[in-house]
Amino acid sequence: MSMPKNQAGLVIKQEANFYSVAFEGTEYLCTMRANLKKGGRTIRVGDRVRLEDLHEERPVISEILRRTSALKKPAVANVDLVLLVMSGLNPDFNAMLVDRLLLCMLYEKLQPVICVNKADLIDEELREWIEEEYGVFPLVFVSAESGEGLDTLKEILVDQVTILAGASGVGKSSLVNALNPDIDMVTGEVNEKIGVGKHTTRHVSLHKVHHDGEVGWVADSPGFSNVKLPPIDRAELSTYYPEFEPYLGQCEFDDCLHDHEDGCAIKAHIDTDSERYYNYLRLLEEVKTLYKQRRDSSTKDEGLTKRAVGKNRKESVLKLGTEGRARSRRTQKQVIEQISNWSDFDEESLEAMNPDEWRI
Repeated sequence: MSMPKNQAGLVIKQEANFYSVAFEGTEYLCTMRANLKKGGRTIRVGDRVRLEDLHEERPVISEILRRTSALKKPAVANVDLVLLVMSGLNPDFNAMLVDRLLLCMLYEKLQPVICVNKADLIDEELREWIEEEYGVFPLVFVSAESGEGLDTLKEILVDQVTILAGASGVGKSSLVNALNPDIDMVTGEVNEKIGVGKHTTRHVSLHKVHHDGEVGWVADSPGFSNVKLPPIDRAELSTYYPEFEPYLGQCEFDDCLHDHEDGCAIKAHIDTDSERYYNYLRLLEEVKTLYKQRRDSSTKDEGLTKRAVGKNRKESVLKLGTEGRARSRRTQKQVIEQISNWSDFDEESLEAMNPDEWRI
């Protein structure tokens, strides 16, 4: 027996060569059809698939439907939302990390929702400051401990596939447990000395979130080995700031970077004393540096190839040069495919570190 052609199951977990697929309220433990394996197809958590032999002990995945998105680390497909989880206190809310994460998410065309956990620990002043700085994005304050804001969050998550992002110790696993008490995910404690949480999540799986008869799916996932900004031009950075959008193209000079120029429409309309604008200036300098490094590297590769061609090694050197440039471009374009579970640092430590040094 096969499922109807217009319906599909959702891959919620993978273990070895077996896949757990949710379909019409039932979870099936499935295998992959041999011709998909021979064709080099791979299945990821979040994939929409068609099943055959539903009456058998091990139904078979016969088709993988087209993906709307595909992340590599972790390997999750068809993500609708990224829930950016930050704690208000213990560890402290880290605005610079939030802005880096938001930039990477928007570059990957993912929809972010900012979730401030441990809201029961923060005062009204801090809450208002976060709302002023980040109210341009969907924003929810929750407490996995007290239950504050969980219904509002569930309403956002239903009928979506959501991945969680954020530093270790902000309470992502506790939050998933609060959304669905049946999950019972392992949680970690925050190191009081350095204000960093111990990474506890090891495998990618989707977990149900119920609200008013509807279901959403949330993934808590392992973290990443490095943090890099996407390969954008300096003039592009402002396009990733929704609060800038109404004033883009209205500056006196077409090449305005909105940092120091006179006649800047953005500076005339936004709060230039805000933390968000201050972080924009810091990210702008980093983007400039990375762009210069990519440009210089490309120029150097071209120069080496041209000199070698002049020595009658045209055919072999062009081939090597092309491969070298391809490797270089792949390296330069290795951006955050998904963001989760980064170790958090205090502001002074972040100021002193190069982003390439951030490691779990």
